[in-house]
Amino acid sequence: MTPLLKSIIEKRMVEDEKGNAFSLHSETSVSQCEFIQKMMEKCDPSCCVEIGLAYGISSLSICESLSKKRSPRFISVDPFQSYWKDIGLLNLKRGGYDTFTEFHRDFSYNVLPKLLDSGLKIDFAYVDTSKVFDVVLLDAVYLTRLLKVGGIIVFDDCTWPGVKRMARYVAKWPHLKIVGRHGEFDTGRKLRLVSKFAKMLPQNQKIFRDDLLSLDEDCGINAHCIAFEKVAEDSRGWDWNSDF
Repeated sequence: MTPLLKSIIEKRMVEDEKGNAFSLHSETSVSQCEFIQKMMEKCDPSCCVEIGLAYGISSLSICESLSKKRSPRFISVDPFQSYWKDIGLLNLKRGGYDTFTEFHRDFSYNVLPKLLDSGLKIDFAYVDTSKVFDVVLLDAVYLTRLLKVGGIIVFDDCTWPGVKRMARYVAKWPHLKIVGRHGEFDTGRKLRLVSKFAKMLPQNQKIFRDDLLSLDEDCGINAHCIAFEKVAEDSRGWDWNSDF
C-alpha cells in the first residue's frame, strides 16, 4: 500500500483540489484492494480498464501494481466523477499515476465500443459501477471482447440483485472461468434443503427458477467480488443459450 493510500484509509478523509476535506465512504475495502492486486498478479497486466472511479481507492491499488510495468496504461471510465468532486482524478495525480492514466468522463456503454473498435486489447478490468443488470451486462460483453485470452475481469458488488443476475449468466459462458472470490458467503442450510428437494421433483425445470435448482454456491458466485479469467475466445454458436 502506497503512503498516499495508507494515509487516506487511516484518516478516513479525502481532499479536493482546494483542500476541502470529505469523509471517505463507499470505498473499496483494504482486503478487496489486496484481492484485486492478487488477481492482477495472475495475469501480469500492462493495460487495465476500470469502470467507476469515485474517490480512487481501488484505482490507486490498480495503478500501484501497474506502475511496475515498463509501459503501463490505465483507462478509467466514470461519468459521475464531478459528483465525487474530481477527487479520484486528483488522487491519481497525487500518486503520480496521471502520466499513464486515460480518463473518460462518459458512460461505459459509450466508451467501451470505441475502445473495441480501435483494436485495443487489455489484460485486466475491474467493474464497480451501476448495479443495473443490463448496464453491467453490457460492461461484461464489451470487456470480455477487449480482454486478451488469459486476462481477468473482476466484478464488485455481486451480492446486489442486478449484478448477481449478471454474474450467474456470465458464469455460464464457456470462454470464462471463475479464478477468485472475495467476501464469500454461505447460502444457508434451509435454502440448500429446498434446492435439494426441488431437484428431486420431475420436470423441475418447468416449475422452479434456475437460481433455486442451481444455487449461487453451485455456480461459484457466492461472493461479494468475483474474478473471471478469459480462457478462450468466444466461439458460441448463434443458438447458444443457458438459463440463469
